[in-house]
Amino acid sequence: MQNTLTILDRLCAFDTTSHKSNLECVEYCRRLLASAGFDVTIRPNGDGTKANLHAVAGPKEKPGLVLAGHTDVVPVKGQDWSSNPFKLTQKDGKLFARGAVDMKGFLAAALSLTTALDLRALGRPLHLVLTYDEETGCFGARDISDYLRKVIPANSLCIVGEPTDMRPIVSHKGILGLRATVEGSEGHAATIATKSNAIHFASELVQYLLGKSQYYSARSSKNTYVTPYSTLQVGLINGGQARNMIAKRCELEFEFRHLPEDSSDVFLAELDAFVISDLLPKLTENQKNASIQIETLSHVPAFMAAENSACLRVLKEHLGPVDTGCWDGVTEAGYYLDTGVDTIVCGPGSISQAHQPNEYITVRALEGCEAFLARLSSVVVARCA
Repeated sequence: MQNTLTILDRLCAFDTTSHKSNLECVEYCRRLLASAGFDVTIRPNGDGTKANLHAVAGPKEKPGLVLAGHTDVVPVKGQDWSSNPFKLTQKDGKLFARGAVDMKGFLAAALSLTTALDLRALGRPLHLVLTYDEETGCFGARDISDYLRKVIPANSLCIVGEPTDMRPIVSHKGILGLRATVEGSEGHAATIATKSNAIHFASELVQYLLGKSQYYSARSSKNTYVTPYSTLQVGLINGGQARNMIAKRCELEFEFRHLPEDSSDVFLAELDAFVISDLLPKLTENQKNASIQIETLSHVPAFMAAENSACLRVLKEHLGPVDTGCWDGVTEAGYYLDTGVDTIVCGPGSISQAHQPNEYITVRALEGCEAFLARLSSVVVARCA
């Protein structure tokens, strides 16, 4: 346990808030894994400011076990912390720091495991994948997915170690983040009859989205989501210059949090049809160069574990009697599943502590994860198919 605590202390000391670099953290993990005997590959992002990491030990050509997590954390700005958020503080059986539960606790337990294994005895490979920018849209997992498809054999088992209180999560929603930009025609408010007010037409789009929201709310899922249907919400509107000026431009950003059974492609196709057939003709009636553009800001795929998942079966063998669950939030699991890897979300600590001031993971939760990973590695890595 002491080794896990030492590693967690180091991981939390790196300020890997998503808008900052994670390179120092990744380099620390690279050295740790390389010294343990893993083959380590660093995959930088486009401008070299961040990187993903993939490490593997054992016979690479065989299906194996993948332990996956993200290195970035959410900001602490504006939060009232009782201690330094980037210094692990232990008190009353709790370990306080930004990222302690989401999800450097799991990463610390996984990294600690590497020093305890006899890698020469592995009958199946053990992979570790560490990503960047999960908190802002799972961009690291998206960027590394094609590479993983080439280096991790199909039928491998993957655990994404988000804080689920060690409850296997078998399904979660996806997120489609969008921006609509409406360009109308500016002028004096008195000439509105011959102009196209961008705010007015953006409002028609909002009304359309509210109608779609009501449509989805009537299609309730039988699964155990807190909100058992897909949701739509507009989070930002910006437009106009003054009360007595016709607004030339209006932007709005909105998101579609969708169940696995509600296709984001279908939603986008219906949205495009509304814009092209209904909204755009009215917008351009008084101004030929008026326009509306829809752009995708981010898309994290929904996740639903494979039917008769071998990964779920193995987890239950080593966790004991445990209920599965569904999440309204998102993880990187959909990207791993898309690479052909049998994936489940399961990790230590409670999601209720994530993103909060005084974020913590309990020592007991970390000990439980450590013991679970030890059982999993000694048995599953030798036999997973």
